Amino acid sequence: MKVLLIHPEDNSDSGSWRDLHWDWVIDLGLSGKNSYTHWNRHFGCPVNGLTSLRRGMNETGRVRDLFAAGRGRLVDSYGLDWWEILSICLTDQLETVIPLQRLAETVSGDEVYVSRPGFHATVLQNLLRGRLHTFPSRHGNRKSGIMHYIRVARKLSVSQIADVVCDKYDPGYRLRAHVSRSRRASEVPVVLIPTAYVNVSRTGIAYAGTVPQQNFLLVATRRSGWMKNLPSNVAAAWLSSYAVVRDRSAEAADIAIRWRALLRDLIELKEFKMLSDLGCFARFSKDLLHGLEVRDAWLNVFDHERVQSVLCADDSNPYTRIPMLLARERRLPSVACHHGALDGYYALKCTYGDVILAKGKMEQDYLVQRCRVPADKVEIGAPSPVELSVRKQWSRDALRSQILFVSEGYEVGNARAREFYRDVLPPLADLALSTGRQLIVKLHPSESRSERMSMVARVLSSQQMAVTQVVTGPLTDALLDAAWFAVTVFSTVATECAMRGIPCFLCKWLEYSFYGYIDQFVRFGAGIGLNDPSEISKIPQRLEEYEADPGVSTNLWQPVEAERLNDLLSSFSRVFNKASA
Repeated sequence: MKVLLIHPEDNSDSGSWRDLHWDWVIDLGLSGKNSYTHWNRHFGCPVNGLTSLRRGMNETGRVRDLFAAGRGRLVDSYGLDWWEILSICLTDQLETVIPLQRLAETVSGDEVYVSRPGFHATVLQNLLRGRLHTFPSRHGNRKSGIMHYIRVARKLSVSQIADVVCDKYDPGYRLRAHVSRSRRASEVPVVLIPTAYVNVSRTGIAYAGTVPQQNFLLVATRRSGWMKNLPSNVAAAWLSSYAVVRDRSAEAADIAIRWRALLRDLIELKEFKMLSDLGCFARFSKDLLHGLEVRDAWLNVFDHERVQSVLCADDSNPYTRIPMLLARERRLPSVACHHGALDGYYALKCTYGDVILAKGKMEQDYLVQRCRVPADKVEIGAPSPVELSVRKQWSRDALRSQILFVSEGYEVGNARAREFYRDVLPPLADLALSTGRQLIVKLHPSESRSERMSMVARVLSSQQMAVTQVVTGPLTDALLDAAWFAVTVFSTVATECAMRGIPCFLCKWLEYSFYGYIDQFVRFGAGIGLNDPSEISKIPQRLEEYEADPGVSTNLWQPVEAERLNDLLSSFSRVFNKASA
């Protein structure tokens, strides 16, 4: 049997494989159902996605066990476990390797071809012991050379390009340490909010609004986390302003020796052996050194400022996880939360915060039941109440002039954004045309407007384009107030809609994560599942029967009492509780 594997950056219509005979085609990425129907018709054989070989949270359990194998071996003098901090960066590779292992078992003995060289091909070449045929790439190595950087630059804003350059060439702040202006030390105790992204900053600031008597310090590791127009009880600083350039060679050498010993043990496990053969560990020693530089910058934050506790809204990011661990070493309170609706990484990582604040019952249940976080570590407590009373509540009879589609950076999951659009946008635009409404495509901050505009234009007719608008920026009250209904894959916007009673439909057939987000949303009333693109045209009929459940808001958002949050963030409370124990 001849099997064709199509790389996420390729498709069925271009390439020397398009006119050949195949018995089975497997998409190494993820496309929409309309695309697979076209592929099936074009090739005249069964077509499946690699996602069909994934096994949901069981797969996550394997990744969790792999990470656990290296813990406790790279602990520095401050109690930081560098394997535990940095290994989370291997998640994508492991979550690709594991289903590829299953695929190799499935096609064993077949004649297998992959559409281009790359990570997938190298893994399968290893698994199939050289029995894999690879079509030469028409574009050479697309991830190197000047054209690669031009392609990337077209997708990013100036600020995003600056972040990419700094992350690549100055990850330890050696250069920025010389040019960053230091700030005057705080004269009062502060709650530290580490941040790398704007949504993390917004979440921290929202909690700060719950306890206006507390002082907070927002420390940004990169430009994308910086916020202007802060509340009076929140100050801001750059982490680079606390960085120092000094000789760390002795400490780095000691950890490097232990890393080599750990790696020898790790590669006894087949998944890590494969990653090692692919060169995925080649930069680990450099990442360790940069990690020490980042750690020392955070140490200076603790030494320079009167940090009384840490509130972290993204402890999966190594840069913002470090201060959580340093707080534990210094016996300071630390509170974790998440800037989105759910965080599947809690199924993979250790939980070091004194408490994890879940925004409602849905997130609490997800953390305890799906991610296996100890129940006594999770407490319900969202930021200050959302003032829904002054916002327009959804009504079947109210004239709402827009259909809202909330897009995401699908490419991070090896998904084809244009094919997702091809499934969803034409039927939504047709609904807009037939009802005299406008289709709003709301982009995620990571998406390029010019690139997405080009994709939209390719999948919509001129008549459909006339009622379609692509917008960037935050999800505003104006957008929600005008929404007849919303559609997304599994964006956090589903919870924002549910809080207002706005029907939000979730595209289950396009789910590219196996962390179980959509099932959790649907189970707790945060969204309505769609199983097929054909169901989009039937949404108006479903709206006729739709009744918003007033109890859903408590599933999603139960604000923490100001007194309780103040207690969690108080070092006095920590000392008092320990003395009373």
